[in-house]
Amino acid sequence: MTAPCLLYLTHRSEYLVLRDLCVGVRDRGSGEWLTLHAAACSQLLGTLTAADARPLPAARVRVGERLCLYAVARRIVTGPVVAVEQPLPSLLSEADRRWQTLFQPSDPRHSAITLAIK
Repeated sequence: MTAPCLLYLTHRSEYLVLRDLCVGVRDRGSGEWLTLHAAACSQLLGTLTAADARPLPAARVRVGERLCLYAVARRIVTGPVVAVEQPLPSLLSEADRRWQTLFQPSDPRHSAITLAIK
């Protein structure tokens, strides 16, 4: 990932955002990537403050604001942002590996995405 990335931290999660795309969500307690999190692969619409009903364009996210993301016909609102950081290169590499594994498996007959069919 060479484009500008930011890491938005809330009390429970970390949101890795590339331009306006959330490319990964990680649990802050366990450090595990949450591949099936609703915000993974969602578009950052902007931010919300406590008084706002509509997202404001995310020119600069400030501590205390909530991220507003859009994924498959629904709006996702995070908890308040507690910090905004530049992600470490090791985190970007790890996220990139997880992204590649998920969307480009080594064997085309396999996929990291499993659908339960009953």
